[in-house]
Amino acid sequence: MLEFILGGAIVVFIYETYFEWKEKRISKILAPKLEKLIEKSSMKIAIKQKDLNRELTIEEKNKILDECYIEM
Repeated sequence: MLEFILGGAIVVFIYETYFEWKEKRISKILAPKLEKLIEKSSMKIAIKQKDLNRELTIEEKNKILDECYIEM
């Protein structure tokens, strides 16, 4: 039983470390304004998909991205 707990803890640690590293790497590449644009448009896309209960088309996603860009 202890092996499973230890294994789970190791997996969670590796997972968190990897995504933390990835996030830091992305922030070095992107401008802060672009990060905000991606975050805002991603949230709006997720909300719209949840409301419509379906996957959005590429055109719909592009429209939301354009709207967020204009707002900024």
